[in-house]
Amino acid sequence: MNFEEDKAFRAQLKSASILVIDDFQGMRTMLRNFVKDMGGVNIDTASTGRDAINQLRLTNYDIVICDYNLGEGPNGQHVLEEAKLHDYIGPAAVWVMVTAEKTADMVMGAAEVRPDDYVLKPVNQDLLESRLEKLIARKRSLRKVEAAIKAKNFQGAVDACNTLLGEKPANLQEILRIKTDMLLTLGKLDEAAKIFELVCAQRSIAWAKTGSAKVRFLNGDFAAAEEILREVLADNEVYMEAYDLLAKVLRAKGETQQAQDILQKATQLSPNSALRQKVLGDTAYENGDLELAQSAFERTIKISEYSPHKSAAVYTGLAKVFSAKDNPDEALKVLGKSKKEFKDSNAAALETSVAESLVYQKMGQPEKAQEAMALAQQLRKGLGSTVDSDTTLEMANAMLQMGDTAGACALLSDLVKNNHDSPALSAQVQKLFEDANLGNEGRALIQDARQHVININNQGVALGREGKLVEAIKLLHTALHELPNSETIMMNLCGLLIVQIKKSGRSESAVVELRNLLNRVQALNPSNAKLHEYSATLKGL
Repeated sequence: MNFEEDKAFRAQLKSASILVIDDFQGMRTMLRNFVKDMGGVNIDTASTGRDAINQLRLTNYDIVICDYNLGEGPNGQHVLEEAKLHDYIGPAAVWVMVTAEKTADMVMGAAEVRPDDYVLKPVNQDLLESRLEKLIARKRSLRKVEAAIKAKNFQGAVDACNTLLGEKPANLQEILRIKTDMLLTLGKLDEAAKIFELVCAQRSIAWAKTGSAKVRFLNGDFAAAEEILREVLADNEVYMEAYDLLAKVLRAKGETQQAQDILQKATQLSPNSALRQKVLGDTAYENGDLELAQSAFERTIKISEYSPHKSAAVYTGLAKVFSAKDNPDEALKVLGKSKKEFKDSNAAALETSVAESLVYQKMGQPEKAQEAMALAQQLRKGLGSTVDSDTTLEMANAMLQMGDTAGACALLSDLVKNNHDSPALSAQVQKLFEDANLGNEGRALIQDARQHVININNQGVALGREGKLVEAIKLLHTALHELPNSETIMMNLCGLLIVQIKKSGRSESAVVELRNLLNRVQALNPSNAKLHEYSATLKGL
């Protein structure tokens, strides 16, 4: 680099917040000294993965230099996974992974969490300086984009990307990728599709073709999505994102055996993705391939020990496999481990209790099955609206198997009402009824539940149009108490609150309620089309 570039680089390092992560004191000191000699001043260090995660949670770092192997506990891949999952770092941050590992498993696993660069040991200052200089030059333009994303202002992030694109940046592909991610999050599928098509028209690029397939998948065109993804994998056999999306597409088409085959190939190429291994386990179990399901779940438990994706659902999945293999003692042993691993989580305890109920039911021990279900019901009551749909489906399934049809129907009716515009979930509910030889009852329940929500919404909208805002808001408040996870009711209530504020003037309580409702929808579905429109209106208020 020339004198001016070197001067700018050192000035940026001087103002940057930097974290060096390595479990060996000597290596940690050496890397710290390298960065210090380059001009770095604000340099923190961490000796373990846990310490690093804690520091990332507390400090917004601009540069992270992280060893892959960090001794006992989370490794560098786990640390980066957690940092991205919880938004401890954004697109403007530089993450360099340092490693002596060259195995395919490590390289593929680390690559999937997309660090900005790798540096192979032994490391010298010239090499590290060269890499950092290029990365900082590439990343420094993304500050406004990152700030908008952290503020959940996704349209603002798109606007910031547009400004950068107008400057003909060197990191064009990176900015386009961020922009399309934001457009998909906003639910602006057509706009994202145009960008993917423009990129692919110039050159066949895996991320853009996969994005194009994702748009088609989200639009329900599964055949076109599959065709594109198979083209991507024919050109790039190790593009893991395409495997995951193709498996989703195939599952949506009901071709679960083909989905299993795709996932098997993907896990052979990159075996250290806990999320993918779990999906393989679930798919294999669904297909009746119990040996593969068992190995996938066991592998998931092993590799997710220190991962942010560690989940009680993997233990319950493995317990179901053992129960299906007529090995209930082993199933109960796995569930016992789950209780120990997730002893502080009521949500995990709920999943485990439901699984125990199913195991005891199969063992011919109805009293213990009822006892486990009673605990599950108590836990579910305490967790309220935070219980996810998968756990609710499992619980309803256990009730159906125990002969508690009324209890299962009550659960499933609420589930459909809260998700009345999700055909995929309705299909899952109907399958439970079909498996219990209650197909007609299932269809009637789903129809009644959907109509119930439609009637409430129609009544609320009608009252609003008549100018009876107080009555309309009161009606939707009552409906939301009954159906706390209904996006439709929440968004209609937001619309009424906005009209009320515009008509009667700003009310702090109404603004707070509006903000809380938008935050709840954001957590449930960040792609909700009205969410971002109403969020923009809220800022204007």
